[in-house]
This record gives sequence, C-alpha cells and structure tokens, in this order.
Amino acid sequence: MTLREKEKLLLQKIRAGNKYSYMELVGPFKERLFRKAKSMVKDDDDAEDIVQEAVIAGYKSIMKFRAESGVYTWLYRIVINKSKDFLARKKKMAEKPLEESENQFIDERVGFEKKLELSDESSYLIKKINQLDPIFKEVIELRYFEEMSYADIASLLNCNVGTVKSRLFKAKDLLKYLMIQDEKGGIKIGT
Repeated sequence: MTLREKEKLLLQKIRAGNKYSYMELVGPFKERLFRKAKSMVKDDDDAEDIVQEAVIAGYKSIMKFRAESGVYTWLYRIVINKSKDFLARKKKMAEKPLEESENQFIDERVGFEKKLELSDESSYLIKKINQLDPIFKEVIELRYFEEMSYADIASLLNCNVGTVKSRLFKAKDLLKYLMIQDEKGGIKIGT
C-alpha cells in the first residue's frame, strides 16, 4: 500500500468518526514538522507548542481537507503559518514599552541548532543558506532537508513546478556565489 493509499484509507476512517486514526495519520510527520517549526522559531518548547497547535488545527479542519496534496504538505503549511503567527506575536511583545512587558519572561536558552555537533562544512553551509532571501532559503530547505518533490513544493508554495525549479537553480547559484566570496568553494549541495 502506497503512502497516498494509506492516507486516503485513514481519511475515510476519520471522516467516518474514528478519531484515533487521525493520530495514526499525522504521527509519522511530527518529527519533520517539529524540525521546520524549530528552524523558524529557534526554540524547542515553542516549536513543540506550534506543532501541537498545528495538529489540533488540522484535526478541527480535517473534514475540509480535499487531499489535493499530501497530508504532510498540508500540515507543513499549517506549521509555517502557526510559526509566522508566533513570530509576529513575539515581535509585537518585544516592541511593547518596558512597563507593559516587565512581567514577561523572555526565554534566552541556547538554541537547538547550536547544541548539535555539526561538521565545519555543514555549519558553514547552513550559515550560507540562512543568508539567502526567504524564497530561496525555503525552496532549498524543502527540497534538500525535507526531501519534498518538486510537485509537493509547488503545491505548498502555490506556484508551478517550473517556478520551483527556477528558484532552486537561483538559490544554488547564490550559494555558490556566497561560497566563492569566502574562498571556500567545493561544497556540493546536491543535484
């Protein structure tokens, strides 16, 4: 049974009233969704909260899900939107005058990415990817870190496959340029 067939079967069970099938449907994606939320909000606890909110939001709207894209793609978009909302709220709180926010606790723990022991090349590459404009950074992350197909990326970003390929080509070109500027070329992104 393919992933799409399994998803359709679980969706049928959920729509027939089997609420436990929802966790079976979304369970395999939670770790990948967490990584995406974490890459955006830079905090483990906040990322967990965002994924939990996204899973709940997905459950509440599962009857409206048309299955035009995969379940992961659908949940991924929800996580991105929840992360953007979180960051907007966080920015708004930071902009409040001190007297309004003096009772607010700001979490300044060391980020998860900093705790990872990455090789020099991986750290360097991630640093360069983070310097890209968001549209290019996102397409690199989706293709190489999330291992999504061009079609799924196009569906997620609401554009056509040609646009995805063009952005990916441009993103790799920009990365090469950034690396050449540092005189540290030779790192291969993938094909």
